[in-house]
Amino acid sequence: MKNLFKTSAMALMATLMMGASASAFAHKVGLVDMQSIYGKLPQMAEIEQTLKSEFAERRQELEKLQGDLRFEAEKFQRESATMSEEQQNALRKKIQTMQKALADKGRPLEQEIKARQNQELAKVQKLIIDAIEEVAKKGKYDEVRVKDTTIYFNPDKVSDLSDKIVEVVSKK
Repeated sequence: MKNLFKTSAMALMATLMMGASASAFAHKVGLVDMQSIYGKLPQMAEIEQTLKSEFAERRQELEKLQGDLRFEAEKFQRESATMSEEQQNALRKKIQTMQKALADKGRPLEQEIKARQNQELAKVQKLIIDAIEEVAKKGKYDEVRVKDTTIYFNPDKVSDLSDKIVEVVSKK
């Protein structure tokens, strides 16, 4: 009886192990390299161009202010030895006023640019996620992982789907 119990338990264990290993073989995993995908998408160049043109006028204004500030600072360094105390103070005040104006205009512009970048990136990210789901369903993948968060994978058993994702997103 004891021997029969052991044999039955071993047979059951072997069956479970075979079932687990069979399902492990059936598990199809895909991998995506997000950095590579973002780098290859034509939408990213379009976003960059759109943001450049959208904020070009305000950036030029800041660059002009920076140039004026640099000129006044260099002027102060060159001519401060020959200036009166009153002229030095006036130029210092002018430089400080320009620095404050640059900071007051620069910070909000930088924040606005970042907010717009995030909006546009969110749109592209949604396209990428939709494309990953589409490719995974078509290819009957059980799981798709991000390459950067995966410590190890066997390249013979895991498919890199990055190029397929780029292809799908590029068409949209």
